[in-house]
Amino acid sequence: MIRFLFGFVLGAIVGATCATLMAPAPGRETRERLEEAWRERTSEETRARAQEAIWRAREGVGAARRRLEEALRAGREAQKEAEEEMQARHEEATKGSEE
Repeated sequence: MIRFLFGFVLGAIVGATCATLMAPAPGRETRERLEEAWRERTSEETRARAQEAIWRAREGVGAARRRLEEALRAGREAQKEAEEEMQARHEEATKGSEE
């Protein structure tokens, strides 16, 4: 167990030393690059999510519009039928009173 811990710590030290010596840029510059890459990635993800939300909203609006048009069509048909029925009853009533 002690050998494992010693090897682990020694490997971490050697790895950190190699990373420091072979780094292509100073720490500050590397941090700035990482931060910029994170912002770009985050903004791309946000943009993609926003586009998806817009697409879903448009889809929902389209479905609502179709339902509304269908309801209006049904209402107009019901109104027309009611007017025809009232006209027929009116004609029957006027014929009955004329006789």
